[in-house]
Amino acid sequence: MFEEVKLDVTEAERVRGIIDTAFGDMAQVSTGIGGHAANFGAAYTGGGTARGMETYEGLGRAGQALAEALNGLAQDMGLTANTGRETDADAESAVNQVTVYDPRISAAI
Repeated sequence: MFEEVKLDVTEAERVRGIIDTAFGDMAQVSTGIGGHAANFGAAYTGGGTARGMETYEGLGRAGQALAEALNGLAQDMGLTANTGRETDADAESAVNQVTVYDPRISAAI
C-alpha cells in the first residue's frame, strides 16, 4: 500500500527543518487569509458579503489546521531522529563491549 522510506538521522533532521519551515509559512499565510475576511467585509456591501467573509475565515481556519498538522509531523520527525541516534549509540556500545575470542588451538596442549 505505502512504499517504505528509510532515512538516516541526518536526513530526518533535514526533513524536520523543511517541515518546520512549512509550518511557519502556513501559519503566517493562514493568519493573513483569515484577516482578509474583515477587509472583504469593509470593501464590499451586499448579499454576498457575509458569505465571502465566512469563506475567508474558513480558509484561515483550514490553513491553521494544516499548520498544526505540519507542526505535529515535525515533532514526530524529531522524535524519530532522536530514537535513531539513541539506537545508533546503543548499537555502537554493544559492539564495543564484544570480546573477540581467538579459537586457535594452543600447541601446548
